Amino acid sequence: MALARLYLFDDKRSVLHTVLGFASAFLLIYGLVVFFIYLVYEVREKEAPVATVGDVVEFLVGYVAGLALLIWLALGFYT
Repeated sequence: MALARLYLFDDKRSVLHTVLGFASAFLLIYGLVVFFIYLVYEVREKEAPVATVGDVVEFLVGYVAGLALLIWLALGFYT
């Protein structure tokens, strides 16, 4: 639990990671391309491995939130 506090949402860029993930969820299949490019960028960045994992988790939190909103909106159109 202590590592989550240290490496998740630890700086201002963390919000950008989450927003990028949220926005890429609306790109549907192209969102996976964005995720792959983001993953390659994070791996090549000179950071501690734990911080890299934290950044990817932040992206995925935004991505899942975006997908949840997208599904909620899609289901709302059918009722």
